Amino acid sequence: MPELTQDSANLKSEEDAWRLLEWLLADDANAAEPVFDGWPVISLKFEGERYAASLSTGLMRQVSEIQGAIYRCYCRTAYQKDARSLKESDRDDLELVFEVREGSTELKADATGLLDRLGDAIKKPSTSKNAAITIVALALIICGSALLSNKAATESAVEVKRLELLAKAIERASDLKDAPPEFQMIYRDIVAAAADADHITLGSKRISSAEITSIVDLQRIGGQRIDLVSTYKVDAVRRYSKHCLVDVILPSGDKIRARIIFDRFPDSSVSSVLMAVAKNTPITLSVTAIKHKEGYSSARITAIGA
Repeated sequence: MPELTQDSANLKSEEDAWRLLEWLLADDANAAEPVFDGWPVISLKFEGERYAASLSTGLMRQVSEIQGAIYRCYCRTAYQKDARSLKESDRDDLELVFEVREGSTELKADATGLLDRLGDAIKKPSTSKNAAITIVALALIICGSALLSNKAATESAVEVKRLELLAKAIERASDLKDAPPEFQMIYRDIVAAAADADHITLGSKRISSAEITSIVDLQRIGGQRIDLVSTYKVDAVRRYSKHCLVDVILPSGDKIRARIIFDRFPDSSVSSVLMAVAKNTPITLSVTAIKHKEGYSSARITAIGA
């Protein structure tokens, strides 16, 4: 167990967090407020010939998706609303600052600001145990180690147990139900963007080249992921309550029907797309999609404007 006082638990590592989560999920366990001591840290390390001391813009773009997921997860949990409810005062505590180790491709960002801010937002005497479960489970989710499969036989039983613990925690902390698949997709996309690496280390998990290939294959089932960044004309807007669909016109004349999820962009950015449709003027967009022989699927707008 992590170091326990009368009503708190000092967490210095991922192992401490798993032990505390298991203890909190026991029916007879008392509430213990998690105190983060140098952990959690979002840690990524890429090894290979192309990763001596540099990262591609495509890979960095995927890493930057972690920040948006943190904003969305915080708003869902703290406010039960989408990311448009995020306050400027929240951003200072939630913003990730990645440190890059000199001469390497090792990235680290302190994530304790998110957990401390969230603890202040949801902590109530009547729900202190569920609040502790929510915060510890989220810390484990955003670090990502549990979300990528590891086929090592010696670790499989441990990982299965951990996934079961996480599933039980989500049952108690329903506001987190969207967090595991969202962060899992982001971390898999990061791995896919560094598919030629010899090894990738995510938190406590070191992923071999064979495992990288397996994850990349999962991402490419039914097509190949593409990332496009350019100035396009758009048309055929169809608006729904939480998103809209637009046809992005490629230079070849082909069209990609892409989703704009409202809570991921400020209203002004969405309005600029709608204005580009109305005036038939080009706009700079970043688009992620799956390319098939017969066309495109699962397309979404990931950035609007230069």
